[in-house]
Parts: sequence; C-alpha cells; structure tokens
Amino acid sequence: MPIISPLCQLNGGCMGCCGHDFISKEKIKEAIVLNTKEYSQITSLDTFRDRAYPSDLRSGVCRNLIEEKGCFFCPLHPARNSGKDLREGHCNVNYLCKTAKEFADWNEETKNKFMEFIRSKGLDNISYSIIMDNGELLKEFKG
Repeated sequence: MPIISPLCQLNGGCMGCCGHDFISKEKIKEAIVLNTKEYSQITSLDTFRDRAYPSDLRSGVCRNLIEEKGCFFCPLHPARNSGKDLREGHCNVNYLCKTAKEFADWNEETKNKFMEFIRSKGLDNISYSIIMDNGELLKEFKG
C-alpha cells in the first residue's frame, strides 16, 4: 500500500513526486495540459499508462499526471481505482518528500498550524508542489 499524506492533496494537489528536474512553471503546465489531453482520448488506463516508458518525462513531469477542475492527480492512483494501484512498476509508489515525512511525526496541533501556514501562502499548485518537494516551505515554517 502506498504511503500517503494529507499534504499531497492540499492546495490543488502536490505533484512534487510526479517528476524531477522541472524546467519551468510554464513547461510544467504545458506538460500537464498535454497529458490531460491524451488522457481524454484513452480507451483504458493501461493504455494511458503504457503509452510511454516510466522514465520518459515531459518537461520533467510524469506523463500520467493530469489536471481536472484545477487539481492535479494521477488516474492510476489506488484512490481512483477502488484500491488497485496501477502505478506499480511505473513509478515510486512509496515516495514521500522530506516535508511529508517530517509532517507525519508531528502532533496534531503542529500539523494544523503547518497546513494553515500553507493555506496562508496563497500558492498555485505548481509553486506549491515545487517548494513542498524541495523543502522550502518546511524550512520557512521551522525557521
């Protein structure tokens, strides 16, 4: 079972674990738009997943990351497939950024303060994802 954190769904969804070496916000958005377009044309989730090698990222973004109603998500995630994880063998299903790892060990009061801190930033989901994964939000909160 993959490791999950409530931080992954905050702020329109975090995509920090869905790629690396991100080029720019504009290129990330373009990649997600193309992924979403391809997703809208699929006949099955297996076909969508297998249309590219796992390491074949688009502008640093996993080709399975899509956007719906302003939120990022992976249609292969078990939460979208009655518990079946279609990402296995295709991505690191157990990846958890340093921020989410530390968050998991905090008491409820600190967790709530951090989530409110995140909300107060008013970040778009791409900016949120980048600075969540690189630890900037954690460092600022702790500093």
